[in-house]
Amino acid sequence: MRYYCNMDSYDTVRRQYQPKHISFLIIAESPPPAAHIQSSRHFYRTEKIRQDDRLFTNTIRALYPEIADATELALEQNKESWLRRFQKDGWYMIEALKQSQQHHVTKQQRQQHIRESLPQIVDRVSKLATPSTKIILVKSNVYDIAAEPLRAAGFNVLNTELVDYPGRFNQQAYRTKLAFLAKKGAAHR
Repeated sequence: MRYYCNMDSYDTVRRQYQPKHISFLIIAESPPPAAHIQSSRHFYRTEKIRQDDRLFTNTIRALYPEIADATELALEQNKESWLRRFQKDGWYMIEALKQSQQHHVTKQQRQQHIRESLPQIVDRVSKLATPSTKIILVKSNVYDIAAEPLRAAGFNVLNTELVDYPGRFNQQAYRTKLAFLAKKGAAHR
């Protein structure tokens, strides 16, 4: 039984929500595991209500202050409509890596995987982004390895420091930094 999906199968789900013009591109570390595995990274999956869908709920709370205090259950129950609004507003999220990373993979190994994938990352971004697209890199692994190569390739990376992944202890930091970058990017349209 395979527990971790690859990006190609998740891309099929994700592409349903790709905006015609991507104003903001968020790049996270890796796609979620297979749909039946509990994970905090099932951002674009809507086939069932998930508990602890931290990447989705914290992203939506950061970008849409009117629902900042909504419960996770309320957000999950309306996930499809929030993803459609995210899409309509020009937001899109991809991952730096093609394979989901299991928890036992070390930070050094993750960074090496990202380093080895830099040509593919730059290629993927070039197919999605224009010079006006605002790019936000999530998690230290992605920011530390990919920020400068993406800037050198001519892309507009907004963050000048890492945006924490909204894990158990970084949810508020993620929401604060993402909300700040969204406002900063909107001011420069």
